[in-house]
Amino acid sequence: MSNDLVLYIRFVYFALEREKNQYFEQHNLTSSQGDILLFLGGAYFHQKDVNQKNIEEHFHLTNPTVTGLLKRLEEKGFIDRKKSEIDGRQKLISLTDQSMRVLEDFQAYRETIDQKLLQNIDVDQRDFMIKQLRKLLSNLAPVHRHCKIDGRKNND
Repeated sequence: MSNDLVLYIRFVYFALEREKNQYFEQHNLTSSQGDILLFLGGAYFHQKDVNQKNIEEHFHLTNPTVTGLLKRLEEKGFIDRKKSEIDGRQKLISLTDQSMRVLEDFQAYRETIDQKLLQNIDVDQRDFMIKQLRKLLSNLAPVHRHCKIDGRKNND
């Protein structure tokens, strides 16, 4: 039975990833580039500065990998890199108007996906499911208990 649970959780995850990838492909973005834009969007919303090292640590990627991703995002006009006023050795990464529009549209797209995903599931069932998924996450890795639903740490 538990094997079925893991299997279905994986199926739902992969289906959601496909939906996300289809959206970003429409905007000439790879899945990884889209993930970085979503990360930057979260940082913007929480008024946090982001540098390349933050992205490397968050996604567990190497410096050359992130350098390439950021270079392509910059070439496509989705990000800007500017020297930090506090530490001139650092370059802060920010979203452009173009990427802000893509992220705003993604929120509407995500709501459509949420509606599709949750059709025929009432509010009580949804709340129960979220509660159970949080328990599963907590059971697997106690370190995740400090994370908020959007992946940020509680002290962020």
